[in-house]
Amino acid sequence: MNLSKKFEELIIKQLESFGCSMGVTNLVMYLASAKQGTKASFEMIGQWPQIDRLLTSIEDDPSLKVSSPNRRWYPLQENDILLGVLRVETDLKGGNWPVSLDSRLKALSISLAKCVSIELERQNKNEEINYLKNQVNVIIHQLRNPLAAIRTYAKLLIKRLGSDENSIEIVERMIIEQKQINQYMDSFVQLNSPIQLPLEIGEERLLLPPNLDNKKVITIQNLLKPILERCKANADLENRDWTEPSFWPDWTLSPLKAKYALIAEIVANLLENAFKYAQKEAEIGLLITSNGICIFDDGKKITKNENEKIFEKGFRGSAAKKKDGTGVGLYLARKLAKQIGGELRLVGNKSINNAEKLKNLKKKNIFYLELPIKELHA
Repeated sequence: MNLSKKFEELIIKQLESFGCSMGVTNLVMYLASAKQGTKASFEMIGQWPQIDRLLTSIEDDPSLKVSSPNRRWYPLQENDILLGVLRVETDLKGGNWPVSLDSRLKALSISLAKCVSIELERQNKNEEINYLKNQVNVIIHQLRNPLAAIRTYAKLLIKRLGSDENSIEIVERMIIEQKQINQYMDSFVQLNSPIQLPLEIGEERLLLPPNLDNKKVITIQNLLKPILERCKANADLENRDWTEPSFWPDWTLSPLKAKYALIAEIVANLLENAFKYAQKEAEIGLLITSNGICIFDDGKKITKNENEKIFEKGFRGSAAKKKDGTGVGLYLARKLAKQIGGELRLVGNKSINNAEKLKNLKKKNIFYLELPIKELHA
């Protein structure tokens, strides 16, 4: 087992902390090891007091094959698995070991066993992570060719369509989506490099990869435009009404601080929910106010007693019970909104600010993403 430097230092500190207590003169820790085709052995990895000599296995130290009343062995055990042993030497006369000393040594052996177990788990996780990284690299490499081929075929199709402008527009959107997939592939490549994980983002964050290009200027408008184009295509396919902003306020056009790119994930999540759960004939849309974004649908109204419950992790409203889903979408959307200093809630028509603009928005369900407008811009 390739032990980390931190693990070795921790073991030494554990042994040192016991010190020369109650007649103990030496503490030596061994780890069990067994290579394929050989018998198990116990390799010495730490001792107290530390002396300048090579660490040897139990098998290579003849003195340990002779029993002594001043020596005891304590197993380092995790469930039924023997991970190693702790050797204790004392200067006690006649091997008269106090019960209190034996109890303390048993506690030390349990603590050392936990340390070994955690180190083994860490090593296994690292091996899994390295394996997954290699697999991601292989998949990314293999996906590049078919993605490039899709772009080539799309360009050939545009040539053959001639003057059919409507069909050409659809193919051009396919090329845009292909380019977007390439950007996500680039994001995965960067994710395989050493990164500092953002501690504020929880394990439930399963949406699109973050915008890793910190040099690119982003605005609310260019974050939302690709999402709205996909929504329009979905609405056309389902033959449903779709509404999107005809006017973009100044705050949506100004450069955005990188951390607020999460707004796109929140909006995408809400719109995905609307398309999934609203009836096929129900209108869906997005409107922008002076301090936030409204995502609405004219499907079955969410009941009052579910207004807050729908934001709980795992809860699925009555409209969603016959549909696939996990019940984390709205929980995650609200969590991300709060993370950037905003708020997400289900509102009635009369409870939204900007009443002058939205007074005619009489829709069944309106989700209002209120944003810290003054904080958004770089």
